Amino acid sequence: MHRAGTANGVKSVRGCGDSCVGTGMVPVGARGGHRVCKPGSASVQTQRRTCPLAHGRGSRPDGGAPCRGRLLVGAPQAPALPSQGANRTGGLFACPLTPELSDCWRVPIDEGVDLQRESKENQWLGVSVKSQGAGGKIVTCAHLYESRHRVRQPLETRDVIGRCFVLSQDLRVRDELDGGEWKFCEGRPQGHDRFGFCQQGLAAAFSPDHHYILFGAPGTYNWKGNLRVELLNQSSLDLLRYDDGPYEAGGEKDQDPSLIPVPANSYFGFSVDSGAGLTRRRELSFVTGAPRANHTGAVVILRRDSANRLVPEAVLPGQQLTSAFGYAVAVLDLNSDGWMDLVVGAPHFFERKEEIGGAAYVYINPAGRWESATPLRLNGTRGSMFGIALSTAGDLNQDGFEDLAVGAPFDGAGKVYIYHGSNLGIVAKPAQVLDGEGVGVTAFGYSLSGGLDVDGNLYPDLLVGSLSDTVVLYRARPVIHVSRNVSLLPPNIDLEQSNCQHQEGVCVDVRACFSYTASPASYSPRLVLEYVFDADTDRRRLGQAPRVSFLGRRPSDPEHQFSNTVELPRQHARACVKATFQLQDSIRDKLRPIAVTLAYGIQGAGATRQSRGTTLPPLLPVLSPQQPSSHRTEVHFLKQGCGDDKICQSNLQLHFQFCARLGDADFVPLPRGTDGTAIFAMSDQKDVALEIHVTNLPSDPAEPQRDGDDAHEAMLTATFPPELPYSALRPYDGRVSLDKPVVCLANQNGSQVECELGNPMKRGAQVRFFLILSTLGITIQTTDLAVELALSTISEQPGLEPVVARARVVIELPLSVTGVAVPPRLFFGGVVRGESAVRRESQVGSAVRFEVTVSNRGQSLKTLGSAFLTLLWPHEISNGKWLLYPLHLELAASPGQRAACSPAANPLRLALEPPGEADGAEEPTPGSWWVPAPAERRKNVTLDCAQGTARCLAFRCPLYSFERAAVLTARGRLWNSTFLEEYLAVTSVELIVRASVSVTSSIKNLVLKDASTQIPVSIYLDPGAAVAGGVPWWVILLAVLAGILVLALLVFILWKVRGRGPRGKMCPPPCGTGSPGHAVPCHPSCAVPCHPMPHCAVPPQLCHAVPPQPSQLCHATSCRAMPSWLCRAMLCHPSHAAPCRAMPCRATQPGLAQPHPLASSPVWLLQAEQPKVPLRC
Repeated sequence: MHRAGTANGVKSVRGCGDSCVGTGMVPVGARGGHRVCKPGSASVQTQRRTCPLAHGRGSRPDGGAPCRGRLLVGAPQAPALPSQGANRTGGLFACPLTPELSDCWRVPIDEGVDLQRESKENQWLGVSVKSQGAGGKIVTCAHLYESRHRVRQPLETRDVIGRCFVLSQDLRVRDELDGGEWKFCEGRPQGHDRFGFCQQGLAAAFSPDHHYILFGAPGTYNWKGNLRVELLNQSSLDLLRYDDGPYEAGGEKDQDPSLIPVPANSYFGFSVDSGAGLTRRRELSFVTGAPRANHTGAVVILRRDSANRLVPEAVLPGQQLTSAFGYAVAVLDLNSDGWMDLVVGAPHFFERKEEIGGAAYVYINPAGRWESATPLRLNGTRGSMFGIALSTAGDLNQDGFEDLAVGAPFDGAGKVYIYHGSNLGIVAKPAQVLDGEGVGVTAFGYSLSGGLDVDGNLYPDLLVGSLSDTVVLYRARPVIHVSRNVSLLPPNIDLEQSNCQHQEGVCVDVRACFSYTASPASYSPRLVLEYVFDADTDRRRLGQAPRVSFLGRRPSDPEHQFSNTVELPRQHARACVKATFQLQDSIRDKLRPIAVTLAYGIQGAGATRQSRGTTLPPLLPVLSPQQPSSHRTEVHFLKQGCGDDKICQSNLQLHFQFCARLGDADFVPLPRGTDGTAIFAMSDQKDVALEIHVTNLPSDPAEPQRDGDDAHEAMLTATFPPELPYSALRPYDGRVSLDKPVVCLANQNGSQVECELGNPMKRGAQVRFFLILSTLGITIQTTDLAVELALSTISEQPGLEPVVARARVVIELPLSVTGVAVPPRLFFGGVVRGESAVRRESQVGSAVRFEVTVSNRGQSLKTLGSAFLTLLWPHEISNGKWLLYPLHLELAASPGQRAACSPAANPLRLALEPPGEADGAEEPTPGSWWVPAPAERRKNVTLDCAQGTARCLAFRCPLYSFERAAVLTARGRLWNSTFLEEYLAVTSVELIVRASVSVTSSIKNLVLKDASTQIPVSIYLDPGAAVAGGVPWWVILLAVLAGILVLALLVFILWKVRGRGPRGKMCPPPCGTGSPGHAVPCHPSCAVPCHPMPHCAVPPQLCHAVPPQPSQLCHATSCRAMPSWLCRAMLCHPSHAAPCRAMPCRATQPGLAQPHPLASSPVWLLQAEQPKVPLRC
């Protein structure tokens, strides 16, 4: 169905003023002052008038004017005629089928009035209009017609009974045949609980066999409603059927409302229809809607019985409250199975979430068993009142299935939805939507009338009413099915052979043949088709020049097109056309076939023609929408090199790797990780290359005939990520077996490229090239790159699946760390001091300064994260003694910017020397310490935290944003006492200080290389303090003699003291394991028991006369030549680890204010009998 002007199937009828098609709500009853209204009713109808029987259907009785149809339009708000004694009564209008828009005229019915018996004011004549079709009768009703009694008396009554008029085909009322006006409620008991508000004719219809007429009376029985079916006298035979009706739902004689299967206020009879095959085949049944039954609505299917009653056979309830289910009904056979189907409108259906406003329920007849029927719901848009009007549209597309029209007057300006039937029922998707906006009509689709052919083209037409003064006729255009066949000669293109007739070159002939069919078979007009050949369509879509040009084309046609017309004289007649195109010279793209598209249409089908005359112009047919109006075919290039079996079985193999581009033609493979994935480091390089190596070699050299044939249309398709688009192509110098270079075609954004590897890529060929990819799109958030590579060929090679080339993206920070120690060599010496005795920096030892430089060759660190410089400072050895004491650290990142490191240096808070004076250390004379002989020295020692030979203090210094370099200056001193005590016998000591840079960042792929260093410092004993050869022999001899003399003197003194005491007494009990006679005095502060003394006569007071000693006393186990207390009297060295023989014995006892009494003893005496193994406290 089309509407593009009168010539294309639309006739807009105007001229009724504001009275046509109902301009307001239609009242159908009143109760308690509330008027119940019907917003829409069938108020348009088409009728095709026939000529007298003697002349036959369609003949011209007057010898000239043909018999034509009319459009019948109800206008319930039309002004009254002068003779009707009212202001507004409504009326019926007839419109001829002409191009004129304002040639409608009012049908003269219901003239005159008897004001003592009736009132026609606002009777709504034309509220329903129905026609039997060609040569049939018409019914129109005024459901608010009033019957009056006792006018102008106190007991005056007015009964809204309604009435209808039945007209013949000449639009006249013939009482002898049609009965004139029909008022079945007149003369019956009045009152609202009986027939006082009958409202006959709110809905009216004819039965399909034209024997009966149906009247709905929804106000009967307290608005329960009623349906009346009466026999319509069509011929003299009908007059003999005296016992056939009338029929009523409540019983024509019984008048019992209990026989009606709905409650009061249901509006039973609001919509009516009928059909044969609803419950039983070929048996007539009647359908009526009750939109307010049980507050949801209902539809009742009834049949006749012998008691003139309409007996209900099935009741279909509504599915939603206040949905007005049953507002409109339509009976039609959607699937052509012989059983009539049912469509029910529910215009007030609503669903908030799905934005549904209005619905139509489609019941496909389950062979008369309606209790098992499940409806399909068609939905309208919100507020559209979809389903307020329903009508059969006939078989619009001539496919053998009836179609359905559904009105939605408030969907925008109003719409009508056309649904096609099928063998499965209704097609839920509308085949066409008619929009009132296109014809300038509002509330379009308020009423519908379809299924009749008014213009004689054997296709049903549709009349659409509205809430305005306009109705629109849609004339159905015939649908034709075009058969076409396209062939190309030669079927394959051989570029080596010239075949053009009048010139050199390669040509291809395109031949197309057409024919058409239509329904019905009697429709066979002459058609002219316009056709266009379009070659190389795919290349032009990519913006590339076509490879062909048509010969003999029209001057207005481009070189790749050929257009013309072809005439089809009738159905099934075949007509053929031919065109020739030539390939352009030296075409490069032999990979893709040449596509030829044929497009065609009916000549003049899109033209609009407005003409003046007495008849509507004929309509041109349209192409079937189920059939495409174009056809595509392809011609391929000739295959070669496929062996004896003419089947090409190629063996394309792909190898690839990512490379760094050093120059225009210099490439180096990227390094690979442990998993074999290439690693791409972000730098200033703008390009990266993907090396492609494709071979076509036999898979088994022993059986080369199995595969490895020519690969026709061999192509590589590469798909790139957005961060790595295609840039260019570079050949490989080692390329072999290629006749022509590789050609790559990329799309506009470089995300995909197609490379022609050869057409064909011959047996044994290898192709190698580089795809240059731009890295400008790679950001710090990019972690990996994936390029999809797919080989393809039209030769046979199963298993050609796409592969993915992957590379991992890392961000290499261009940071480097270097360090130096000033001076690189240090010497230890000086006085052995305890930690508490060190107060100044100069008392620690030799000074050293470390300078660590962090260089940045890239961008500022502030864009990448936070960086820190860590300095591992070996500050002590494993036993906790100081090793390298940190004095001061300072980081200079940029001019004028200093950063503090943590933890703070100088933990002992020593007094620092002013700059320039802190390089020297306080050192004693060489004779103040004992130096071991060279034979006693140990090998070299390395003090390194990484090796576990030292303990480090980690200084962490923040590297704020710096452009080029940051310098850390760390100053410290060797702890001389530790080296004198621990490493005096070591040849040399190497001290390792380590520095490294770390970065804290949210970037996952950040990589830091070579960002650490170690700074060695060599430490030696001061060569000026060494004594060559050890202790002289004469010193040892004098020490021995002095010791013997002192021992003899002490023995004599003790003997004298013992001789003066009592005799015969035993020494006190030993404190250790001594035996009687060997008293062992125990000093309270010594943890080791005293050894037995040989002179027991010595009084205990003498033994205990040794002054109190600290807990660090020497052992007496080796002092054989002297009393143990004398040996224990020697003070231990403050380091707690020096041997007794090296004790200088001139220091005051720790904790005592005065020097020890034995501090003046000769050194040679104290060293006389020292053990060879050093003794420790």
